[in-house]
Amino acid sequence: MTTDEADGWAATAPFYDLDLEGVEDDIEMYRQIAASRRGGTVLELGCGTGRVSIPLARDGIKVTGVDYSPAMLEVARERATGVKVQWVEGDMRDVRLGRTFGTVLVPFGSLQHLATADEVVQGMETVAAHLARNGWAVIDIEAPHPEDIEPGPQPLVMHWTREWNGGHISKLVAVEAHPSEGLRDVWFHYDTQPPDGPLRRYSHNFILRVITAGELELAARLAGLELVAAFGDYEQSPVSDGDDRLIAVFGHAK
Repeated sequence: MTTDEADGWAATAPFYDLDLEGVEDDIEMYRQIAASRRGGTVLELGCGTGRVSIPLARDGIKVTGVDYSPAMLEVARERATGVKVQWVEGDMRDVRLGRTFGTVLVPFGSLQHLATADEVVQGMETVAAHLARNGWAVIDIEAPHPEDIEPGPQPLVMHWTREWNGGHISKLVAVEAHPSEGLRDVWFHYDTQPPDGPLRRYSHNFILRVITAGELELAARLAGLELVAAFGDYEQSPVSDGDDRLIAVFGHAK
């Protein structure tokens, strides 16, 4: 989605951080990789509400976060009080900042929001355009599983319920796979029940691409990058069947 299209996250951005409470295992890995690169600057593409960018900036790293969603960036700015991060509204398919970074991050499946193979290549070209010659890029996606491409709609699932603003909030998720396109249609529904007032539902529909290791490496090669390392988890273990994550580190091709 380009920046001049409707912000699909506008209705649900205020609830996004509830989904990611306690999700921080990847941040230490990013700290280690950023520390190993000269220059100490980090670009995060698909920064969302700043879950990764803000802790890195608190460490004294110069961080730039890019996201196409104004609503997500508004939450990020509110969360980053007292922390210096440059927030940029832009589309990872074509944003160009005119400078390079020692580390470029595309965390937690952000690349999978690009719906076609061509768009994945465009995203990797953006990574390459901003990566310093001796820099490393880290791409974190969901490792594909057979159930990701089971055709047809899946049942609506209750993801969680918790206390919220004196009342309660519940998240429900529905997924419909389109195997011939390598895509999943995903619906997030947040039902809010204040202590006094009616139940309200806030919904968001988006596409996730199922990206294989081969497709990711090919897209990187087409963008002028080469694979440096691949991991199956945030402890940087070797890739194996059954992993939930696929974490790939790229550098410029020599």
